[in-house]
Amino acid sequence: MTTTPADPLASGLIADAKLVANYGRYGVFKDSSLFAAIGNAEKLDDATASQPEVVNLQTVFNDCSGTVPFATLAALRSGWSPGDMSRKTALATYFLVALSVLFMVVTGRLTYIYNKGVAINSELIEIDNNDFSARFGQAIRQVWATKKQLSSASSEQASTTDLTLLKDAYYNSEDSLHALDQRFSSLVRRAQGFMTEDAQFPIWGMQWMYCKFYSTSTADGVAAGQAQYSQQGAIDQFCDQPLGVSKSTPPDKLKELPNQPDAYCAQINTEKKNPNNLEGTSSEKVTDVNADFDEATRSLQCDGVITIAPNSIYTLTAQIKTLDEVLSPYALWILPAFYGALGAIMFHMRMILNPLLPNPPLSRLIHRIALGALAGMVLAWFVAPGTKLGEEASGIGFSLFTFSFLFGFSLDIFFTILDQFVSMSVAGIKKFGSSTVA
Repeated sequence: MTTTPADPLASGLIADAKLVANYGRYGVFKDSSLFAAIGNAEKLDDATASQPEVVNLQTVFNDCSGTVPFATLAALRSGWSPGDMSRKTALATYFLVALSVLFMVVTGRLTYIYNKGVAINSELIEIDNNDFSARFGQAIRQVWATKKQLSSASSEQASTTDLTLLKDAYYNSEDSLHALDQRFSSLVRRAQGFMTEDAQFPIWGMQWMYCKFYSTSTADGVAAGQAQYSQQGAIDQFCDQPLGVSKSTPPDKLKELPNQPDAYCAQINTEKKNPNNLEGTSSEKVTDVNADFDEATRSLQCDGVITIAPNSIYTLTAQIKTLDEVLSPYALWILPAFYGALGAIMFHMRMILNPLLPNPPLSRLIHRIALGALAGMVLAWFVAPGTKLGEEASGIGFSLFTFSFLFGFSLDIFFTILDQFVSMSVAGIKKFGSSTVA
C-alpha cells in the first residue's frame, strides 16, 4: 500500500510525473523508463527529495522535457487533455481561424494597394526619364504644322493624292498626340486618386466612416467662416454628397485641368469646321510654328485633341512625385508588420493542427502576434537602412515581406540574429583601447 509523501518537493514531482506519463500514453515516449521511475518512487513509505528513487525520477523527468515542453505541462496542470474538443477549445479555434482569415484579407488588400502605387510610380519614372514634356510639345507642333500644310494645300487646290497624303499625316500625328495626352492624363488621375483615396482609405468602409464623421461634424459649423465653408465644400465634393453650403462654390476650385473658355472655343469652331476647310483661321496670321505654339495648344484643347497644357506637365509631374511619400509607410512599417503578424498567426494555426499540443491562451496569442509584427518592422530597418521616408520606397519588394513573414513564423530565428548582433557589438566595444602603442 502506497503512502502520500510528506516532502512537498517529492509529492509535487510525482504528481507532475504522473501527468506527463498519462500524456505519454498517446505514443509520445519511446520507452517506459518514466513509468518505472514513478513506480519506484511511490513504493517509498516516506519519500524525500534526497532518496535515490526520487533523484532518479527527477533525472528521467528532466529527460522528458525535450518531448513534453513546460507549456504542455502547464496545460496538463490546468486540466487540459490531448484531443480536447470542449466548447471552449472549439470557440478558441474558430476565433483563431477567423482572425487568420481577417489578417490574410487585410494583408492582401494592403499588398494590392502597394503594388498599385508601385506600378503608377514606375510609369511616372518612365515618363520623367523620357522627357515627356518635350515630346508632347513636339507632337503639338507637328500636328499644327501638318494642319497648316493641309489648309494651304486645300486653298491652292492641290491634287487629290497630295490631299490624301496630307490627311493621313494629319490624322496620324493627331492620333499620336491624343494618345500621349490620354496616357499622361490617365496617369495623373490614377496618381491623384491613389494618393487621396486608395492609400488613405485602403480598408473597406474607412472612407464611409471618414465621410460620415467629418461631414456631420463640419455641417453644423458652416456659419463659422469662409475656412469652414471651403472645408465643408471640399469634404462634400470628395464624398460625392450634395454640397451642404451655398451653390456659389467657385467652379475653378472643382476643375483638375484647365479648359479653354467656351466663348473662345465657340469662335474657333465657327471659323473651322474640319481639317479641309481652314481658310480664314488664325493659323494663316503667323508663319512661325514656334511663335504660334500657344494658339495651337488652345485650339487643340478646344478640339478635344488634348486636355492638358504643355506648361502644366512639369507642375503636375512634381505633384504626383510625392507618391513615394505615400508608399513609404506601406513599405517600411505597415506591410512588414502585417506580414510578420500573419506569420505568427500561421505558427499558432499549425499548432492547432496537432491534437497533442494545447491551444495557446489569448494573452500568449496576442503577445506573439505583436512580436511578429514588431519583428517585421525591425527587419525593414536592417534590410533597407538607407531608405528614407518618401525616397526609394517603391524599390522595396516581396523579399522584405517574405522575410518578415518567416521571422514572424519563427521568432526564435529573429531573436537568435539579434543576439548575434549584440554579441558582435559587445566584442567590437571590448576591442576599443585594447591595443597598446609600443
